[in-house]
Amino acid sequence: MKNILTRLWSFVFSDNRSDREKEKEKHFIEAINQLETLTATPEGKMSIDPEEIRDQILKSREAYRDFVDPSHRRRR
Repeated sequence: MKNILTRLWSFVFSDNRSDREKEKEKHFIEAINQLETLTATPEGKMSIDPEEIRDQILKSREAYRDFVDPSHRRRR
């Protein structure tokens, strides 16, 4: 029964997005799921510790530092 409903739902509400867009959404959801301080309320509001976001940004900057042309980097 569940299989029939799933197939019917897929037929009626088909996802017409490109594979690239679906892949981007999948990566975004995986990244969100890795956040430790993410909380959601029953109303759908979400919050996260700003320090965790800051730490994630700094890690990402460091990981992708080699992709930035040295002439574009700021001098500190």
